[in-house]
Amino acid sequence: MKKKISIGIVLLLIIFCFLYFWNKYAYAGQEKYFPSNTKPEAGLQIGIIGDSWVVRQNLDSLLEKRLSDKGVHAEIYSSGNPGAKTKKIYENLFKDESEEFSSKKILEKKPDYCIIMAGVNDAAMCMGPDYYAHHMVMIINTLLHYDIKPIIVSLPEFGLEENFKNKNILSSLSNKGTELVLNGNAEFKLQDYRNTLLKDLKSTGLDKKVILLNFDEVSRNYDKNKDLYADPLHLNMKGYQKFSEFLSESMINLEDAK
Repeated sequence: MKKKISIGIVLLLIIFCFLYFWNKYAYAGQEKYFPSNTKPEAGLQIGIIGDSWVVRQNLDSLLEKRLSDKGVHAEIYSSGNPGAKTKKIYENLFKDESEEFSSKKILEKKPDYCIIMAGVNDAAMCMGPDYYAHHMVMIINTLLHYDIKPIIVSLPEFGLEENFKNKNILSSLSNKGTELVLNGNAEFKLQDYRNTLLKDLKSTGLDKKVILLNFDEVSRNYDKNKDLYADPLHLNMKGYQKFSEFLSESMINLEDAK
């Protein structure tokens, strides 16, 4: 009897683990494009989509002010989902506008550009470079379908190792298990995520259809630039000021190059 109970518990644990990892690491299905006859508005229009990096410190307002200070008027539409990985950010593009964290309005507005600020949660939760790159490509293709120029901010420098040290036992075991299966027990580095995305962009020809911005121009090393961070995962106000300045200069350069 005890043996049967033990076997039953083991089977339940196996099923639980399978469902947990399947739910966590399964890729998004291809969403169906919706028709849109919206005509883009006149003037510079910029969208921003992503995770908490979009909504913390109101990145849209900071960028709009930076551009205004430089004599450039822009309408900015933003949508950020705190804690979202790239899969969720992709799915949010197709959510009904009445739903929380929907970013469908940005596709409907058809801005000239859309800044993609994503990937921190993918790396922090050890989703793996392929998972990150796959969903970034899905986001990019969606924007291009609606004639919106994607602007990709490279996966930002942040305190990846410090974040792992702060995880609970379950999360730590989950991350170690992922690295064991996907990376031969070697730790994923931020550069692995960046390199995989660049490789996928080149192999699909998307590298010629997007604009790449290097976050290293804001912060190249977390340990040496902790004065820019509120915690291992997020910038503070000083960091956002520098980041918004970087974005505004990049946008102006793009407009001047037209």
